[in-house]
Amino acid sequence: MLNTYIVEGGIGKCVAFTALTPKLKEKSEVQIHTPYVQCFANNPDVKLGFDSLSIPLVDARIMASDNICYSEPYKSNFQFGKEHIIESYCKLHNVEYDKSMKPKLYTEHLKESVDKWLEEKKIDKYILVQFSGGQPSAGFNPNNQYTNVNPNRNYQPFLAQQVINMLKEEYKDTTIIDCTLPNEPSYFNTIKCDLHWSQIHELLKNAEGFVCIDSCLNHFSPSVNKSGVVIWGSTRWTQFGYEQNTNLQFHMKDKWNETKFVDSDPRNNMVEPKLIIDEYKKIKNTKGK
Repeated sequence: MLNTYIVEGGIGKCVAFTALTPKLKEKSEVQIHTPYVQCFANNPDVKLGFDSLSIPLVDARIMASDNICYSEPYKSNFQFGKEHIIESYCKLHNVEYDKSMKPKLYTEHLKESVDKWLEEKKIDKYILVQFSGGQPSAGFNPNNQYTNVNPNRNYQPFLAQQVINMLKEEYKDTTIIDCTLPNEPSYFNTIKCDLHWSQIHELLKNAEGFVCIDSCLNHFSPSVNKSGVVIWGSTRWTQFGYEQNTNLQFHMKDKWNETKFVDSDPRNNMVEPKLIIDEYKKIKNTKGK
């Protein structure tokens, strides 16, 4: 039996789908047709991955499938806000869900290039940050003006600079690497990361920690078993987040309260910089024990 799964959307959704591949493999051979095929590269549960930007569905290898399977959480019960994205994918593909299911990317083949980048930049210890996002990486053009499909996810640049300044003050011998695309806001006391997003996943493995919004670093963190601080705006951490991280929002901290959530509230992501640093230090202290 051979099933080809169409996985659309951004990096976060594709990363989340990787949590299903071990259980899907139990049913049949697995192929993936997606714009972010690197999410499934070297995955032992995936027979073939097809780049949907260049390979049509009528490709003979896809047409040889017993089933071509498609699901879209954003057009399902997921909209009610009660399901994690992984749980939603499970229900749509008739897979038994449990909370231990985590995304897994396989980027060990990129370690050499990442180590070379760190050596060229003379970087030893480092913290990763990402305070903006919302741009598709597929087909990205750095000459385009920065636009965000969901700007209320972004952390305010004024506050972000304060967080960076506090991190530099607390960890003087540590480099702050900004993992945003070239046309997004830049910050003093940081080095802009110009690596591919899949290399950033590999980079995260040896980071001292991370601070970010609902973005790539948040999605990658369970795959590399790395804990950090995540700032939430117009999205729910119960749907896109992970309990291993410290999840913060203006109206609540680490324990979700649906009655306090209004996705359009501009205060959601205005978390105090000092609180972020205090919570980051707790993670660091726990790691050191």
